[in-house]
Amino acid sequence: MKTISITWKKSKKALRASSAFLKVGAFAGLNLAGMLISAVHAAPHTHGEGKLQILQAGSEWQFVLQLPVADVLGFEYTPTTADEKKRYQNMQELFLRFDDIFTLSNTCELLDTTLESPWEIAEGHDEHDEHDEHDEHDEHDEHDEHDEHDEHDEHDSEHKSDTHHNTHSDFRVAYLLSCQKPLKRIEMTGFSHWPSLQHVETIWVTNKGQGAMEITPRKPTLSINN
Repeated sequence: MKTISITWKKSKKALRASSAFLKVGAFAGLNLAGMLISAVHAAPHTHGEGKLQILQAGSEWQFVLQLPVADVLGFEYTPTTADEKKRYQNMQELFLRFDDIFTLSNTCELLDTTLESPWEIAEGHDEHDEHDEHDEHDEHDEHDEHDEHDEHDEHDSEHKSDTHHNTHSDFRVAYLLSCQKPLKRIEMTGFSHWPSLQHVETIWVTNKGQGAMEITPRKPTLSINN
């Protein structure tokens, strides 16, 4: 599975803030958080179920959200049609807009966003290349027809293999925020973008404690005692 990472840094402070999370052991209970964040990669993939980890280190907060591709896109294979590619692009752009997915109890500055997507989508073929291929086809019609048949079979085989290989893929996005006041309430408003997403298993670790709960479209608000 190929992944791409998109990172937007709004200030140099993001680099300093990111380093704080490499020292999670310095905060009470944050060793557990490190294991929980890492567990996102190993956790079983279930359609309709997302995962969210929230970690506090001083005034910085990290959100790590993982959602199944099937719930985000409505399909679970490499996009091929124009409509599929457009939805894929739209969803990538959505993940980069924190305020379209979460609403917080107080204002925070978004320092860093890192998105991991399951596939690289190739750009369209160059028109000149397509023209050259057409000329070559005219010159070697019979031979190319045979090759095209072989390539078609090979393509079908690759497509089936690719489809199988990409089963149970996920989108994963991490946000780094700076909050002058501790977060008391976090609402996941992004449920409206993914109708088949039934619930998100949420774990949080703050400077003063830790907890876990399930948030759903009907109960999308997480209250943190901090």
